Amino acid sequence: MNFFTDPTPYFDRWREQGPAVVETPDGQRSWMISRYEDVVQALGHPGLSSAVIPGGMLNHTDPPEHTRLRKPIARAFTTRRMEALRPRIEEIANELLDAWQGAEEVDVIETFAHPLPITVICELLGVPEEDRNEVRTLSAELLEPATMAEAFGRFAAYVERLLAIKEPGDDVITELRDEPNLVMTLVLLITAGHETTVQLIGNGLFALFRDPALKRALIEDPALVPDAVEEFLRLDGPLSLGVGRVATADVVIGGVTIPRSSQVTVSLGAANRDPSRYSDPDVLQLGRDPHVAFGHGIHYCVGARLARIEGEIAFVALLRRFPELVLAAEPEWRESFIRGLGSFRVRPKP
Repeated sequence: MNFFTDPTPYFDRWREQGPAVVETPDGQRSWMISRYEDVVQALGHPGLSSAVIPGGMLNHTDPPEHTRLRKPIARAFTTRRMEALRPRIEEIANELLDAWQGAEEVDVIETFAHPLPITVICELLGVPEEDRNEVRTLSAELLEPATMAEAFGRFAAYVERLLAIKEPGDDVITELRDEPNLVMTLVLLITAGHETTVQLIGNGLFALFRDPALKRALIEDPALVPDAVEEFLRLDGPLSLGVGRVATADVVIGGVTIPRSSQVTVSLGAANRDPSRYSDPDVLQLGRDPHVAFGHGIHYCVGARLARIEGEIAFVALLRRFPELVLAAEPEWRESFIRGLGSFRVRPKP
């Protein structure tokens, strides 16, 4: 069984070792940080740089460049603005679920989990509707190790073409048009703005099928859904392997010295399953302490509020309209930097 199918044994081994050099699932040699307290320390440590890839993308920059790039994006993704999107997100979710009526079998990823967040982020940013299939393909290829480099070049070229022809409008691209590194920023916002939410919906629904008591509880009391979304993110968040860092000086994490220039992987998934923080960490349980699925510190996900809103609306709509939803086939996990399911077929009614 490999990491992509079931990361739990890897998480357990990494935490048992503490900070140590390992071969990561993508074949790299890296210092692995995996215990919850160590992960929180690492994510806020000034000696661990996020600039592991050149080019100035927000999640690969450090202050002061990071501060300068993040400020206008944060203004565009305020809580108030995200909350104002609820009626439109609900409308999109219900339109997608309308197509399930009378269907014997559907693919959750293809017909709901993917089109919901990609429609939302494209409308918010101002990406034309006719470009969304291209954007979806580029995003998926950007997250696959074998196609990442080539896909990034094509994605950047697409964004440059879009910026050259796009008319100003009531959208985030127009608001950010004069900001530096806009092409890199938009590649990140488009990709992260929907891919992680796709997996939140898919992974969370699959977890519910494995816990019918919780599924029934959410059907009977939709007010529990926000807590369930947090638990889905903790148990099987999209960034299970984690995020990369590079040591700019000798750094002490968890009592271990990581030498300068070392490559470091900070495993959000392993931290979220740490038994020293969560009892029975491999079990769904509402009301737990906060998780690090969206990161921590200055790189905390700028779109976290939007992802939570989309997740809440998606699960409320799914369970209200199709309470008898059942698995049609055992889904398979993708081999990707983002943990999620490939084909995920269900029967809207048994």
